[in-house]
Amino acid sequence: MMFKSFSEVESAILKTFSPGFGGPTIPEWLKPWLENGLGSVTLFASNTPNFETAQNLIADLRSFNPEILIAIDEEGGDVTRLFVREGSRYPTPALLGQCDDEDLTYRSYNSMGAVLRDLGIDISYAPVADVVAVEDNPIVGVRSFGMNTDVVSRHVKQAVSGLQDAGVSACIKHFPGHGAVVEDSHHDLPFIKMALKDYESAHIGPFKDAIEAGADAIMIGHLVAEAIDPQHPASLSSKAIRDYLRNKLKFEGLVVTDALDMGAIGGPSKIHESALKALLAGADLLCFSGMGDQSQFVSSSFDWIKAAVENQDLPLEYLNNSFEIATKLREKRINKTTPTAVIDFNELIKGFEISGTVDLPAGPVNLVEIGTKPTIAAGDVSWGMHRELRAVGISCEIHASDAESLSSKKLVVAFRDAYRDEPLLATLNRLYERFPDAIFLDMGWPTREFSPQNLIRTFGSSAVISMAAARRIRGI
Repeated sequence: MMFKSFSEVESAILKTFSPGFGGPTIPEWLKPWLENGLGSVTLFASNTPNFETAQNLIADLRSFNPEILIAIDEEGGDVTRLFVREGSRYPTPALLGQCDDEDLTYRSYNSMGAVLRDLGIDISYAPVADVVAVEDNPIVGVRSFGMNTDVVSRHVKQAVSGLQDAGVSACIKHFPGHGAVVEDSHHDLPFIKMALKDYESAHIGPFKDAIEAGADAIMIGHLVAEAIDPQHPASLSSKAIRDYLRNKLKFEGLVVTDALDMGAIGGPSKIHESALKALLAGADLLCFSGMGDQSQFVSSSFDWIKAAVENQDLPLEYLNNSFEIATKLREKRINKTTPTAVIDFNELIKGFEISGTVDLPAGPVNLVEIGTKPTIAAGDVSWGMHRELRAVGISCEIHASDAESLSSKKLVVAFRDAYRDEPLLATLNRLYERFPDAIFLDMGWPTREFSPQNLIRTFGSSAVISMAAARRIRGI
């Protein structure tokens, strides 16, 4: 099928767009955009219910546009688009930071990269280079390699190398560092009030080191780092992108925005304005989410940017430069492969924090799995311990936290992120008061306010972490 051809200016604009869309097939509104040179698409969980569907979709996308960049949020651990139903095959960055084994981090991301490359994916919006500086950070948590800048830097470099050695571009995020905020930028605009020297010492290092390690891309966060630009979110700031990232840090790769429909920069109603401001600030690729029908948002942004070019408010040179950077990235990654290595469960167990008695016989046990509402970044991903406990020979029955039948057997409680959920924390304390000998598994960012006698902190809840925990409990 042939669609109406776009003008030179229109095609240049298209090359800066990376829209998402719902479902496992290409929507009709997207097809003419693809055929006329759309720069990228970003895949989400609804696009990739299984590997076969993902491969077919990517093949269809490339039948319209062989040069399109296929992007995905595959961070490892809790943020996954490929393993939503069963949980990720890869550990969280937080657990990898706890293990502090750089080779393990490399192998984990190298293996992930090989999977992505085989599917036809060009770029993963990973790893997270944010350093968690506040315990109650609502959005980063286990997505980060930890609270120590040196640890985060070292493991970010290994993650970048692992992905890119497998033939997939790494996009580190969320520049200039999202770990010192208590707001969720999906809803509100965070402000970081730190002196430049302190901010650079605590948060910029992982990004600088990743750039030196050859990271292909950087995602700009929707947050105001007042020491860099007190008036604009970094994603819409020429001081953050052109002056600091490009000129000071000497980054020459692809600059990608975080999703433009996020509340921090005005939400869906302001997407068109945010898209133009991001390009003016120096962004190369505009990321649109896969939530809802994106056609209207993408079209309005396109029209707004086109008018700006025609009015000479946005130099066409900016768009062409962005395309050249994306082309270099694509060519750099073509046909690059590397062998992968298996991750040993015992390597992950070394990163657990364990106290008390956490050993179980074959069972039977009662199991409670409770967690707070997932973040928008992670979405509703399968987690817990029931499959893994049964896989290692521990029979279990799942119960609600207030079930009367809990007292009939040994109790195991799996929970996550109670640090940001007071009712959940209260429920855990009630359970501990009733069952002081229960085994508790903290499977999110650690809730330090809750420290029962028998406890495993796993620093994440992916499938591979759950299996490592089950094996530790079973003693195998």
